[in-house]
Amino acid sequence: MRIHYYATLREVTKTREETWTGPEKTLGELLDALCKKYGPSFQKWVAQDGHGSLAIFLVNGQDYRSLDGLETRLSPEDTVSIFPPVAGG
Repeated sequence: MRIHYYATLREVTKTREETWTGPEKTLGELLDALCKKYGPSFQKWVAQDGHGSLAIFLVNGQDYRSLDGLETRLSPEDTVSIFPPVAGG
């Protein structure tokens, strides 16, 4: 699957996107694996007080909250986009 990172997460991961071939079957499992790979700097954006409390996750362009949340099933053809929190005015 393809994973796209935006804004601050590009600095943390040192990439705009990557191809993921891990065994993770759900969005929650993928996020756990990414937190292990990229460490606390990544985890603080996506897992503070539980996954998704700060970041925005899209699976194939759809907000994960309108799907099955962290239980959203993933396949090798999917694209996951991860955005850090947005602020401004």
